Amino acid sequence: MSERYSTFTAPRGGVMTEEVGVITGELELHTDAGADGELVMRVRYAGADEWYTPGGGRHRLHDPRDHEVVHDVLIALLHRPEP
Repeated sequence: MSERYSTFTAPRGGVMTEEVGVITGELELHTDAGADGELVMRVRYAGADEWYTPGGGRHRLHDPRDHEVVHDVLIALLHRPEP
């Protein structure tokens, strides 16, 4: 298993989660990739205890070694602070 964490500012409109709807502000992304390529994504308010599942929170990677690149791409897509 491989885990990565990154803090980011939510894009305009926030991040839609399955549990509580849209969350905004300073958030943290956690991705976890298993040896079988299953990628699980979770988000939470930075420093909070409770994690939420973003829409489409589970995926299968073609190769588990792609985890770091996928995490970096997700952060690039999610971290779009207001100009």
